[in-house]
Amino acid sequence: MLLIGTDCSGIEAPIEALKQLGIQFEHKWACEIDKFARKSIFANYQPEIMYKDITKRDNSQLPDIDIYVCGFPCQSFSLMGKKLGTSDPRSNIMLHCIDVIKTKRPQIFILENVKNFKFIEKGQPYNFLIDSLTNIIDEDNEREYNIYPDIYNTKNYGIPQNRERIYIIGIKKDIQLCHYEKPQPLPMKQIDEFILDKTINITYTPSSVLSNKIKNKSQNFICPTDTFTKGMYNICPTLTTNSNTMYINTYNRFLSTYECLILQGFTVNFKHVISNYQIYKQIGNSMSVNVLKEIFQKILDSTVFKDIICN
Repeated sequence: MLLIGTDCSGIEAPIEALKQLGIQFEHKWACEIDKFARKSIFANYQPEIMYKDITKRDNSQLPDIDIYVCGFPCQSFSLMGKKLGTSDPRSNIMLHCIDVIKTKRPQIFILENVKNFKFIEKGQPYNFLIDSLTNIIDEDNEREYNIYPDIYNTKNYGIPQNRERIYIIGIKKDIQLCHYEKPQPLPMKQIDEFILDKTINITYTPSSVLSNKIKNKSQNFICPTDTFTKGMYNICPTLTTNSNTMYINTYNRFLSTYECLILQGFTVNFKHVISNYQIYKQIGNSMSVNVLKEIFQKILDSTVFKDIICN
C-alpha cells in the first residue's frame, strides 16, 4: 500500500492516475487554497487531511508518505502570465515544496510546472530547484535522490492535447532497481473520440472573425477564442483556465466540461459540484492524468515497488 500526499492539489490528477492504474494507496493529505477545488476534491476523492495553505503549516507534523506530488503555481513562469518569476510571491511555493521533501523524505516525488519554468530569469529558479533537490544528503552524507527532469507533452501519450509541461522526478537511490527511463510515446487518438455529443448545434452563431477562420473546414478543428492562443488546430490546444473558449467547428459549439476533462485524462464519472466556470478553470490548471500514469508506471517499474501495480 503506497502512501501519497499532494500539495497544490487542484482536482487531484495524481490520485486519479493511481486509481486508473489500479494501484492500492492511502491518500494521506491534500492541500488546496482554492475553495472550489477543495469541493471538487471532496466530491471525488477521500484525502485523510485537507490543508488549505501550504505556507501556513508545520511540515514536520505531516504524515509519513511514500510519494509526494506538487504542481506548484505556474502563473509566475507561464508564457501566458506576467512572467514575474521570483518577484511573484506565488513562486515562493517552490521553497515550501523543497521543505516538504527535505522534512518528510518521500521515496518518490514529482514536481510539475509549465515548460517556461526552465527558461525564465535565464534558468535561475529552475537551476536553484534542481540544485536544492540534487543536494539533499542522507545520513551517510551521500546524495539521497536521483533527479530526472524532462518535458512531457500530453499529445505524446494517447490524448490529442498539445500540452508541454516540465516534470521533475526524484527517486531515492536506495529503492531503485534500475535507471528511470522516460516513457516512450504512444499513438495519439483522434480528436473525434473525445467529442461526447456529436449533435451539430444549429442555434449558435459564430462571430464574423470565427466564421472566416472555419470557412471550408470540413474536418474537426478546434479554434480557441481566448486572447492567448491563435489559429486553428486539428488537435486540442493547451487547455487553460479559459477552456470554455475552445470552439470545435464540426459541431458548431465549444468543448463541454466533460470533453475537457477527458482531454486531461479524467473520466466522465468525475462529479461536478461547482459551476461550469470553476470546473473549466480547474481543468486548465490540472496536470494530465495520462502523462502521470505513464510516469508512475515507469517509476514503479524501476523501483522496489514494481510489484504493487494491480492491473
